[in-house]
Amino acid sequence: MIQFKDVSVRFDDGKVPLQAVKNVSFEIQDGDIFGIAGGSGAGKSTLLRTINQLQKTTSGSVVVNGREVNGLKHKELHLLRRDIGMIFQHFNLAESKTVYQNIAFSLEDAGWKKNDIEKRVDELLDFVKISDKKDVYPAKLSGGQKQRVAIARALANNTKILLCDEPTSALDAETTNSVLKLLREVNQKLGVTIVIITHELDVIKSICNKVAVMNNGQVVELGDVYDVFTNPTQEFTKELLSHGQNFKLPEEVVENVKGDIYKLTYKGEGATESILSEVTAANNVKFNILHGKIEYISSKPLGILFVNFEGSDENLKKVLDEIQKRIFKLEKYQR
Repeated sequence: MIQFKDVSVRFDDGKVPLQAVKNVSFEIQDGDIFGIAGGSGAGKSTLLRTINQLQKTTSGSVVVNGREVNGLKHKELHLLRRDIGMIFQHFNLAESKTVYQNIAFSLEDAGWKKNDIEKRVDELLDFVKISDKKDVYPAKLSGGQKQRVAIARALANNTKILLCDEPTSALDAETTNSVLKLLREVNQKLGVTIVIITHELDVIKSICNKVAVMNNGQVVELGDVYDVFTNPTQEFTKELLSHGQNFKLPEEVVENVKGDIYKLTYKGEGATESILSEVTAANNVKFNILHGKIEYISSKPLGILFVNFEGSDENLKKVLDEIQKRIFKLEKYQR
């Protein structure tokens, strides 16, 4: 378990002190894939680095597996970091070393015997599916392959926690999906707790089970990914998600529609049920779907439809009342 207890980080190296993290408190449970989201300068990277003490706290404490890591001395800090692997946006591989040497280095540093190192590196290369790149230098690898090497290196010492600092920002969409699939396997097959910071909301939707949303150094929203993304309570989170969703009714569609338009939001099983068809057919009301989509957040569906109805006022009221009972949210679209 990772615990942040009133953690603050302040930088005083400029003319004006910068409060990068402000009184942050929450827990990350063993086995979580925990996402930390927010815009540039929100304090995400700074907070992440307090876990392995690459960044010292100004006040408060960080507790990892029951042990406060603030103020650990050199030897103890070195041992802590063996259990906490870290991968970065730009991979941070040693360009003068082969794939094998990049992974073996941390094992040599930990005092592993040569035969054990060779066995462990081969196991890791097989796990991340780049065994054929063992003797290749990083310059000859694609971005996805480099990140696989970085993941293997981070796991080398039987890591219990993996910290990921914008791990897919330098990758294309297809490679991002393959790396996220690998991280999911790291979590599920090896039991590694993963903490990911990213500004890419799709990454959190795809892989994380919990999320903290940060703004100006503070955690403004915290909870299950599905709950936070489908029903945010804070205005900042709503604004952040609206940019990420980028799903609005086109103005040219609105201009050509007579009558009211309604936005229907479905959660969970309701997103794949034929509620709209059933209710309108039973009440002699016609409907026209103007725009719609279903997306999956933490493997759970979320559906959004923009709909125009046609029918008598009495029947339309019955339809709207029934739909409101059976879906997550019904809203009248404001032109």
